[in-house]
Amino acid sequence: MAVEVKWFPTLIKRTKSKQPTTTVDWKAGLTPLAVFTAEGFNEADAEAVMVVINDSQADQTTALKDGDTLEFMVSIQGG
Repeated sequence: MAVEVKWFPTLIKRTKSKQPTTTVDWKAGLTPLAVFTAEGFNEADAEAVMVVINDSQADQTTALKDGDTLEFMVSIQGG
């Protein structure tokens, strides 16, 4: 039972794993925020990151299901 996690390129260098894709053991109650903070980020960092679960935007506190694909994305703005 696992959740596949994909990291936006600018986040990879700040994760503990330093990998573009990781796998997290699934357990009841697992949320994107828990995955994010386990990789060394804090809740303030989470406010600037978009969560995508199975290709749909979601909230940091959404309960993950076994087999989900979770992505952490950063909005890039230019001028």
